[in-house]
Amino acid sequence: MSERMTRIVELCLAVLAVGAAVWCWNRGVQTSDFAPAMDGAPAFTGTHYSGTWIGAATGLVIGAGLLVIDVVRRRVSGSRTPE
Repeated sequence: MSERMTRIVELCLAVLAVGAAVWCWNRGVQTSDFAPAMDGAPAFTGTHYSGTWIGAATGLVIGAGLLVIDVVRRRVSGSRTPE
């Protein structure tokens, strides 16, 4: 596979990883609305964070970042002329 094609595939994978990270993050954060516990008390919203989904989102973002770093490295090293 050519260097150009490798960079394109890595960028596409990075974009997919970021999309998957957003999906995982949204699955990992759930909000619930609660009625007042007693008369005169305010209603409130509780938020539950699922560590598994948040961790998966974090891993995907790290992976996407590494792919982008590799694309930049390939681009920079490919543009240098050998001496």
